[in-house]
Parts: sequence; C-alpha cells; structure tokens
Amino acid sequence: MKKRIIVSSVLALIAFSTVGMWGDIINAGGALKGFAWWLIPLIAFFGFMNDMIKFMRWDIYLKKLGIMLTIKQSLIVFVSGLSMSATPGKVGLLIKSRMLGGLCGRSFISSTPVIAAELYMDLLVLSVISLMAIGFLSTGVWIAVLLCGLPLFALIPGVAQKMIALLARLPFLANRAQELRHAVSDMFTLLGPRTLIKAFVITLIAWTSEGVALHLILAGLGFEMSILHATAIFGFATLAGVLSMLPGGLIVTDAGLMGLIIHAGVPSTSAAVATILARVFTLWLAVLVGSVVLIANRDYIYPYLGEVKEGG
Repeated sequence: MKKRIIVSSVLALIAFSTVGMWGDIINAGGALKGFAWWLIPLIAFFGFMNDMIKFMRWDIYLKKLGIMLTIKQSLIVFVSGLSMSATPGKVGLLIKSRMLGGLCGRSFISSTPVIAAELYMDLLVLSVISLMAIGFLSTGVWIAVLLCGLPLFALIPGVAQKMIALLARLPFLANRAQELRHAVSDMFTLLGPRTLIKAFVITLIAWTSEGVALHLILAGLGFEMSILHATAIFGFATLAGVLSMLPGGLIVTDAGLMGLIIHAGVPSTSAAVATILARVFTLWLAVLVGSVVLIANRDYIYPYLGEVKEGG
C-alpha cells in the first residue's frame, strides 16, 4: 500500500508538470513569427546540459560518501530525479534518496546529504551569479544583495546545529536525532574545501550553460545580449524562484526573468516569448526527459521506492 501511494504521487507530479509545460508552449505559440528556428537544437542542448553537467557533481558527492553505484544505476537515479524539478522547493528530488536507499541499503536520512548538498551548491552558485546581476539593476539593489546573501547564512558556525535541534523536536524525528547529526556531518564533508571547489566550478559551468541558452533565444528573436548578462539575470530570477518555494519557481522566476529582460531593453512581447522559451528548454525539458526515464525504468526503480532500511 505504501509503495502504491508513493508511485501514485510520483505519477501525479509528472502529470502536473506536463500540464504546466504545455501551457507555456501554447502561450508562446502566437508570438514566434520570425524566430530563427535553426537555433532550437542548440538552445535545447545548452538548456539541458545544465543538468547533465551537474551529473559530474552528483558522481563526486556519491563517491565522497562511499556510495558505490554503476554508471547505469547512477545515471538512471539522477535523470529520474529531474522529473521532480518542478516540485515546491524541489522537495521532490528526495525521491533520489529513496532510490539510493533501496540500491545501497542506506537509510533514507543517511542518503539525503547528497541531495541537500546539491541544492545548497545550486543556491550558493546562483547567489554568486546573481551578484553580477545587481550591476544591471537601477533600483532595489539592497533587496537584491539581501536575497543573494541568504544562502550564505548556512555556512555560519552553529546554524546547522540549531536546525538539528529544531528538527529533533518533531515527533517523528525525535528518536533519530543521532542519525540527523551524522547526516549533517556527511553534508559538511561534501562542503569540505577540495570538494567544495570542484562542485562550485562544475555548478558555475552548468548554470552558465543556461545563460547560453537564454543568449541564443534572444538572438533568435533578433536581440543581442552577452552570455555574461544573460547568465546573471537568469541566475537572479532563478534564485528568487527557488527561495519562493513555489513549484518550479512558477510566477516568481517567470516574472523576474521577464522584468529583467525588459530592463535590458527588450520589448515586453519579445521578453515574454524569451521567458517562456527559456523555461520550456531549461525547466520543462528536464522534467520531460526525467519523466520519460522514470517511467521507462519503472520496473527497475519502483521496487526501491517502497524500500527503506529499517530505522530510515
């Protein structure tokens, strides 16, 4: 019964994501006359490469914690997780922890540091990228600086311990405080200097890939924007969307990206089309590919969704 509920929830989330994706595509339809369609394969490539570049970071994290998978297993788990990219606060990515638990015999909590480190590194790099975007703003600079600085608070000594103390008070986690401490210790292992530098560089390249996709989209619409500028405003809008905790950053990321593109001198109609295309080929393409892989490998993956090591 428990496994059926989890599988049903996964399929419901995929359905929700698919509806959102087609809504974006339909809205863009009437304003694409004159678009340089030959750029679409390049835009799709760079939009999706953001996630595939991050697979290298995923592999580094797994090996650092001694989680040994075959390349096939690792890739299936990682790409399947992309189907949950549009969940609130990306909490759906924890499906990867469930899969890791089944494949490696680790408890759910003990495998979450990998996902937590992934999300935190994305926030950290998006904050750095967003600081560049502040130079393109004329108003709201202090708000932007505060927004960019929020992810840095997690690095302050004692913050993690306070969070553990708060979590340990929750009834269903009260008897797992020690396991939570070990999980946080593992996460800080992933944030050690050498691993941090490697992961930071990989993540920076990954997000720059989405900046290239936005740069090409605008070029296809007849507007020039440097890759640096495109990466900065895309990163800033994405950071705002992530911190909003809305599914896929819907509304917040879209409105922020469109506003920043308009601020750069692009007419509102073209800015709206650019925003929709950017979302289709970054967020929704990843959700679609992840969903296809998840469903195609259902016999391989689903048995693990209901399995958690005792005590996890």
